[in-house]
Amino acid sequence: MSNNRNRAKFEECKDSLNARFEIGTYVALDDGELVADAPTFDKLSKKLKEQGRDWTDVFVVQVAETYPDSVFILL
Repeated sequence: MSNNRNRAKFEECKDSLNARFEIGTYVALDDGELVADAPTFDKLSKKLKEQGRDWTDVFVVQVAETYPDSVFILL
């Protein structure tokens, strides 16, 4: 599943994730399913690795954080 579709799934269930997890908890979605959660990015990355996943291949976000729809990176 593309990250755009995973992001759409996150937007759909973000209220329930906000209620379930503490602010700032990292969560990972893959194929529209919650596959891991952890209090830090390093711990999330370790959990994903144990599952045979890489954080670059899934949608990772922090619960209850606000993200812009788009950003411009100037080099």
